[in-house]
Amino acid sequence: YEVFKKTYPDSYQDILDTYEELDMLSDAPQTIVQRTQTFQKLYKRVGSIVSDLLDGAAARQGFEAALVMCGNIVNEDVSLGHVHMMPGAGSFFEKCCQASDHAIIGHMKAHVYNTTSLAAMEQAFKTDQEQAP
Repeated sequence: YEVFKKTYPDSYQDILDTYEELDMLSDAPQTIVQRTQTFQKLYKRVGSIVSDLLDGAAARQGFEAALVMCGNIVNEDVSLGHVHMMPGAGSFFEKCCQASDHAIIGHMKAHVYNTTSLAAMEQAFKTDQEQAP
């Protein structure tokens, strides 16, 4: 632990906090309210990291980013979606994708839900095939 702190003197607490939040996301089961709170906490944390790290990089090196987040459980994560745009990437979705932030979140959710569904089906069929005589 002391070596870790010495290796990352300025960011070790942020790294540990982020790890704790990601670990909370992997804990199951959660109520919808708990899952929403965990997502919001993660979004605030990611937003803070993005602001501190990437916005500084944008100012120094001219790097830009657009971040879209959503949950992957269809019936529970309807309200979980956020977009974070760095200043230089502002209006990217509107100009290049002809979609508002809300529409991009909707597209992201549709993609994530579909990917999650396909993975579940693949796992179910793989399990069924393994059990077949």
